[in-house]
Amino acid sequence: MSRCRLCGEERELVKAHAIPEAFFRVLRSGGETPLLISDAPHPFPRRAPIGVYDTGILCGECERTFDRVDSYAAEVLITRFEELFKPVRFGERIALQAEGIDQELLLRFLVATLWRASVSTHPFYTRVQLGRYEAEAKMAADVAYELPSMFAAVLSAWPVLANDGSVVHGLMDPFAERWDGVNAYRLYLGRVVAYIKVDRRPFRSPLVDLTLRRHDLTFVIQREFAASKDFAAMVKTAKQSRKAAEIARARGKARI
Repeated sequence: MSRCRLCGEERELVKAHAIPEAFFRVLRSGGETPLLISDAPHPFPRRAPIGVYDTGILCGECERTFDRVDSYAAEVLITRFEELFKPVRFGERIALQAEGIDQELLLRFLVATLWRASVSTHPFYTRVQLGRYEAEAKMAADVAYELPSMFAAVLSAWPVLANDGSVVHGLMDPFAERWDGVNAYRLYLGRVVAYIKVDRRPFRSPLVDLTLRRHDLTFVIQREFAASKDFAAMVKTAKQSRKAAEIARARGKARI
C-alpha cells in the first residue's frame, strides 16, 4: 500500500503512464521497439516496448480518471490525425489545420500529462518539475475544474516520409525551455510535439496566435525532422544503444 498522488489515500498503486502507452505503441508499428532519447545524464532503459510507466503515483481508480483525456488525445493525434489535419500555409510556414477539435480537452490532456510526469519518480521524467504549479495542474483531467490561463499549448508535427510511412522511431524525454522568456515544457508524443506554457505570462507572437483555444480551427506547425536537433539526438542515442547491445553480446560470448 502506498499513497496515491491524486487522491492522497493509502491504496494499491498501479502501473500508470505519464505519456499514455498509445504514444509508444504507435512507434512500434514498424516492428521496432521505440528508443527513449535524452541528453540528461541519468541512466534508464533505452528501449520501452510498453512505454514508460510508474508504479508509485496512482491508484487504479484515480488512474481511470485520465481515460477520457488520454483516449481523446490518442484519437486526435494518432488514430485520426491524417484524416483530421489538412495542409495550409500560415504566414511563411506550411501548417496543418483541423475543424471540430475539442481544444479544451486536448489542452487538459497535455497539462495532465505534465502533472503525471512531474510527480513521477521515473528517470525519464526527471526534467519535468512543475513546483508551485503542480497543484494547479493536478486537476486538469477533471472537466468540472476550470483550467487556469497559465497553461497554454502550441502543437507541431513532423512530416511523414514518403519512403518510410513513419516519422520517428524514438521518444525524447520532456524538458523545460523558454520562449522569449516565457516558461514552457516541450513534450514529445510520437509524430506530434507540444510546447506547453507553464507561466502566468502569455506566449508572445507568433506562438500566441497558434495556441489551443485561440481560434475555432486547430493549427499544427510542420517541422523538418532530418534537419532538427531532435533528429541528431535520436541518431546519437540509436548508435549508443546499438553499441551497448554489441558490447553485451560480446561479453555474453566471452562467458561461454
